[in-house]
Amino acid sequence: MPDAPVNIPQSLQELLPKWAHFCLYTEKFITDELAVSLDGKRIVVGFSGGADSTALLMVLHYLCPRAGCRVLAAHLNHTLREDADADEQWCRELCGTLGIEFVSESRDVRAMAGDAGVGLEEAGRDARYAFYDRVLDEAGADFIALGHHRDDLSEDVLMRFIRGTGWPGLSGMAGFDPERRLIRPFLMLPKSTLKAFLTHLGIHWREDATNEDPSWTRNRIRNEILPLIVRENPNFGDSVARLWKIGRIEADYWDSKTESATDELDNDALGGMHKAARLRMYKACLAALGPGQALAHTLFSLDEAWVEKRIGSVFQFPGGKTAAITRSGVVFSPGH
Repeated sequence: MPDAPVNIPQSLQELLPKWAHFCLYTEKFITDELAVSLDGKRIVVGFSGGADSTALLMVLHYLCPRAGCRVLAAHLNHTLREDADADEQWCRELCGTLGIEFVSESRDVRAMAGDAGVGLEEAGRDARYAFYDRVLDEAGADFIALGHHRDDLSEDVLMRFIRGTGWPGLSGMAGFDPERRLIRPFLMLPKSTLKAFLTHLGIHWREDATNEDPSWTRNRIRNEILPLIVRENPNFGDSVARLWKIGRIEADYWDSKTESATDELDNDALGGMHKAARLRMYKACLAALGPGQALAHTLFSLDEAWVEKRIGSVFQFPGGKTAAITRSGVVFSPGH
């Protein structure tokens, strides 16, 4: 196992101007695009030792002195590979070299998957986020920062498209998720840039062999489907980045328009809405009643019934929720 490097530039000022600007771009994306302030914050970095999370750890390490924030690295050992312990040790040594606090935990993800009856990918994701939540609480930290980049965003958009996700969710993962206290500072940057940054620093990141396993959906999209799309459109990553920005704007707009969602929509209010707005209101009213993703075809059927004034029609939604057409409008009820 390669030792953690020791001759790493220690400050933003020691970097070549190109890479100092790269770090400052990341800071600007966090503060301007994600609307998150780093000032005085305690930030946990989900640190696997791969190129993306290592680059993120280094960028935040360089930015924190100017922002007055502090970084803690959190590493979950999934115990799935022979070199998992070596990866953990490498991460620990790098953090020791940088003077960054390091927290790790081991979980038997294979056993977790078997107990829960889910795939390894899902079990690993659940284990990581549960671990991050504990670290956030125990450290009194403000955010967990993850190294997802533009290549990951492209894969996520394709996965959502395959699953039939609607708009604006189709635009991809959130850059800032306040409920999960999560930020993704690299979403507009390709992985090639992150690797070039680490190469400049002289850091040889850890490679995860499971990224080549075709039994995982994301790997098939990454290694088989996405390369075909990029061959047809080399600028696909740029297109996905634009789609993400448009999706964030539209999601913010519709959130503001549906914040008054209640368990009943009267005919007068619905009559003054465009069909697009009615569908958004139905979805928001159902979401306010609890978990369970409303399916588009049922929402379309609900709206058709309201337009045709089919009084007494009742529509079932996931989570046991219902929507009923009444003489006064549409009434939503929670599951029992």
